[in-house]
Amino acid sequence: MGYNTTVVVLNDALDFIAADNHFGKKLKAAILKVGAFGGQADVTAINSTKGVFVNAATVIESHNANFNAVVAIGGNRGVELGFVDENKLLSNEELLRQLASNMGFDIHRKPTKKA
Repeated sequence: MGYNTTVVVLNDALDFIAADNHFGKKLKAAILKVGAFGGQADVTAINSTKGVFVNAATVIESHNANFNAVVAIGGNRGVELGFVDENKLLSNEELLRQLASNMGFDIHRKPTKKA
């Protein structure tokens, strides 16, 4: 089925990405690095006319497409929360319950308030 990769792109760097003719090659290298060694990898972009480098993107994780990866994104970064070994579409509730179970937790619905 192949592989899927989560990448955080910093929108403020879009002009740098558009101007960098080698950004695609750098992104590919970062994805392959994360896929082989784990961790995360920053992808820089350069404005060749001004010589300015900027961290334009970060590869958060790469996984086999047979799994569902759960990732939290915010603050210009991402955190891999875990994987659910399913190759089917799950509802948000099913995904949450399986992720919690993988972490050793059970999810319970809040009790309804009686009027």
